[in-house]
Amino acid sequence: MVKTISIPEDLHKELIRLKLDYGDKNVADMIRKLIVFYKQQRFLEHSKKFREAIKKQGISFEEFLKRAEKIREGVADELFPDK
Repeated sequence: MVKTISIPEDLHKELIRLKLDYGDKNVADMIRKLIVFYKQQRFLEHSKKFREAIKKQGISFEEFLKRAEKIREGVADELFPDK
């Protein structure tokens, strides 16, 4: 199913210009690439915040993983005490 959205004329022109510049078959393909790029950028932002948070705690990523494993084991022991 195809949906229609309304966008300002200047944005439409920019999308068409980008489509032509990058050789995409259609604007939908280009928008998909833009969405992937946006999600990658958001991931990188959150990754940076995470790295800063563990650095602020003064621990390495390996230490973080060890602590997380201990927490997971504790939760599993509480949820499944017979195992």
